[in-house]
Amino acid sequence: MKIRAWLLFFVLFFTSQAVRSPEIDFQTKFARIRRVLNYLERQHYEMEFFRFITDLGRSESLNNWFCINRIGCFGEWQFAEATLHCLGFRHITLQKFRQDPWIFPREMQQKALESLIRVNLALLRDYEHFIGDTINGTVVTKSGLIAAAHLGGAGSTKRFLRSGGFVNNKDALGTSIQDYLRKFRDYDLE
Repeated sequence: MKIRAWLLFFVLFFTSQAVRSPEIDFQTKFARIRRVLNYLERQHYEMEFFRFITDLGRSESLNNWFCINRIGCFGEWQFAEATLHCLGFRHITLQKFRQDPWIFPREMQQKALESLIRVNLALLRDYEHFIGDTINGTVVTKSGLIAAAHLGGAGSTKRFLRSGGFVNNKDALGTSIQDYLRKFRDYDLE
């Protein structure tokens, strides 16, 4: 909340200066305001993305990057070994992670997560028209799609959307695609 108050102060201070300066022409004033707004928009997106990945990590492993679950997914965001290999992290295996978790530190895990998000968004790009629709009482959002694809893969998320929610796959621990669509729907990642 303090950050938002400072950002609001920042906008008001700089925009009021740009508006009150009589010697500056309109285009210069407008350019200043646009730069400030673009900066604030980037800051907002970065804060929302950080909040999203932190909450996703909390849901997956309680933000414990050493965590290994009972089905063999590991790290803060519970990566399957095959997923990491597809993302280019071929040297990381469950066996090596069990022996030495430092082969896959949190910073590298976050890079892997960001890569996975990019891949999933590319795979789901033809399904963006579902954003804003309501399926089984759950509003589909971009953040919800990212989380659902993280849970069950882009393919399961596509099947859920195409079927109107009828095909609602669950992971080995019982969490469904719709559960993640609902749980992670309120993040502004546009």
